[in-house]
Amino acid sequence: MRKFIKYKVIGLAFIVISMVACDQASQQTEPIGSPNGYPVSTVTPTATTVMEGNSLIINITTDKMIDRAITFTFKQTGGTALAEDYAVEPATLQPYSKSTQMVIEAFVDFDFADETLVGEIGVYSIADRYLLNPSSVNPTDVSFTIINAVSPNLQVAFSWDKTINIGGTNYSAASYVDFDFWYADATGFDPADPWLTAIDWIAATGSHPETFEFANFPDGAYILLANLYSNEFAGMGANTTIPVTATFTRQGTSLIDFKVEQQEADMMSSEQPGYVQDGGDFNMVICKVVVAGDKYTIFDAHDTNLGTYKKSGVAKTPRTLIYKTR
Repeated sequence: MRKFIKYKVIGLAFIVISMVACDQASQQTEPIGSPNGYPVSTVTPTATTVMEGNSLIINITTDKMIDRAITFTFKQTGGTALAEDYAVEPATLQPYSKSTQMVIEAFVDFDFADETLVGEIGVYSIADRYLLNPSSVNPTDVSFTIINAVSPNLQVAFSWDKTINIGGTNYSAASYVDFDFWYADATGFDPADPWLTAIDWIAATGSHPETFEFANFPDGAYILLANLYSNEFAGMGANTTIPVTATFTRQGTSLIDFKVEQQEADMMSSEQPGYVQDGGDFNMVICKVVVAGDKYTIFDAHDTNLGTYKKSGVAKTPRTLIYKTR
């Protein structure tokens, strides 16, 4: 009996010692799941400048693969660029991969100055953040310059949207008058015979406004003219004038919506019939544009210099004059 009690005491002591040992073991840190074994990420832009209309690549790499996806996001923290000046999507490092790329797309706008884009690229999701090694620089600060892109082309829009009242009702000249536009060589130009140095039609679609773009024009001086195709106000007795305005824009420069307006004495009478009405040929000089090297210079109908604006591009010969058939 004493021997049996002795064994029970020894067994109980063993159980107590085991419980103490287990409790002590549960207080120790386990290496399993430690972020020290997770990948170290590196963010490396391929450049620090990007021209408007182009894209900038940012390489994102890790030193080892894992079986989880990690998403990196760009956040703007400063700079002069606005949200509408660029676009960037998050970049996801796929499972069992060690690299991905983030793309910043810079948009062409009508500002005429370089812009700065300051921000950071990082892993912000709590679920993803703890998949990176603590030694990773997260987030990584980045800074870029968006270089202003200057268009090589000069755009012009012709409009004539005057409101005309007939019998107490208002009508827009844009809907009832149709001008076509053409250009002539200023060298040897004669207002009494404008077709003598004519080159081509530049805008004859029946639309309002009519638009045209100087693209790759050779050096020279060009007269821009309006030809009256149709005027439904002719003979209606409104007895007013209908002005034509040329509005110039060159993207990436200070030349934005620059208007060349006719003087009152140069404006067309609302009673003037067009080609549709009587088969006539009525033309008006609107302005002159001189192309020289890397510049455009704009003159009004009376040869007043209104300003010079830089351009770029390779010259080519304008098309041969095509006579209107509509």
